[in-house]
Amino acid sequence: MTLWFHDLSALCYLAAAILGWTGLRGGRTVPWLLGAGVLFQAIGFIGFHTLVPPVSLESSAGGLSLMGWLAASAYLLSLGFARTQAVSGWVAAAAFCFTGGAALQLRLFGPTPVVIGGTGAWPHAHILLAAAGFSALAVASVAGLGYLLKERALKSKRGRGVELPSLESLDRLGYLGLAIGFPLLTLGVITGFGWVQAQGSSLWTRHATLSLIAWVVYFVPVASRLVQGRRGRGTARFLVFGFLVLALSYLGSQVVELGS
Repeated sequence: MTLWFHDLSALCYLAAAILGWTGLRGGRTVPWLLGAGVLFQAIGFIGFHTLVPPVSLESSAGGLSLMGWLAASAYLLSLGFARTQAVSGWVAAAAFCFTGGAALQLRLFGPTPVVIGGTGAWPHAHILLAAAGFSALAVASVAGLGYLLKERALKSKRGRGVELPSLESLDRLGYLGLAIGFPLLTLGVITGFGWVQAQGSSLWTRHATLSLIAWVVYFVPVASRLVQGRRGRGTARFLVFGFLVLALSYLGSQVVELGS
């Protein structure tokens, strides 16, 4: 029953993405679907602890699910101070990818026990901060990709296919995701190094090195968009490229985890 709440949240995100992308008179319905998904997923998180073994947020499925929940929750909170309704379908799609991937993994492999290395608050602080930063930057990268597609469609004068938000809406969403995600990513990298040092392990693991590279890559859009206020294709490209490097660092470590 616990996993059904998780599956139901993924379906809510998928329905929100479809309505948001196709524009089937679902402008007002999408936030409600996202809110329902957030609520169902929160119930699923509580139920995770009742499973045998419990689903830890430090596992790959738990981490992906947390990222999807944080992305949807952060977007709903942003509606109170930013006009980002036009990109709701894109955020819902990102939330579905994370949550749906976690749901699929749980159905295929079931809950897997995870042993946390190190002591103190380092592991939990790193995982929560990194997951929050990852989800915000994922939304920013989706906005960056949408910006590139929209600009290309405008230049080629193609108006058919999936309806894309305006360049202004996509740029605003990318700005919010970057402004929130980069500080969280910074804290995640710092606490990650603190965790590794507490374990007495080498600081330069593959995951740590790629995470640091992704953090450095994000300096380009941070300096361009947040500091200098520039907009355009260059910043959007670095939002997408930086997230690809960040995703590689995370997924690579999870593949090693599943294969071990």
